[in-house]
Amino acid sequence: MKLRAFCALATLLTVTCGISYAQDIEQTRNALKGLSGVYVMPETPLEPDAIAGGLSYDAIRTDVELKLRQAGIRVLSGDEWERAPGKPYLQVWPRVLKGGVLGGYLYQITVEFKQHVSLVRTSDIKVFAVTWSTEHMGYTPDLKDIRDRMKLLLDKFIDAYLSVNPKK
Repeated sequence: MKLRAFCALATLLTVTCGISYAQDIEQTRNALKGLSGVYVMPETPLEPDAIAGGLSYDAIRTDVELKLRQAGIRVLSGDEWERAPGKPYLQVWPRVLKGGVLGGYLYQITVEFKQHVSLVRTSDIKVFAVTWSTEHMGYTPDLKDIRDRMKLLLDKFIDAYLSVNPKK
């Protein structure tokens, strides 16, 4: 019975308060050092509930690119990204589920920075890997709150980026 009550309380706190997770430590920040810019690649497709609520691929991309530019971080075009060492890109996506007894939106937002990395044991093998990330899970009655939360997570990326690439 105590376990059931604990699980119910944990679920309630998760839904009402949200949970954030970040892989934002010195090593992951150092993986951002020396970048001349990033390409923005929102994850697709979005869930039908997100689209029906007004969230779109274009809105996410616009929000992300605007925040990066305002912070002085160069946004790479597709052609620039193809030529950039490591092909660095930032991926932002919400997973959204509408309904349930609460009627609003359960969501998880992930912000990941990915780039080509070489394996230590075989340096000629290069793969894309997440080298910095943050996540947030929560509940909201309004889909607009999800876009606002995405912007807060982007602020974490911007802080990490600028900590190792200070403005000159």
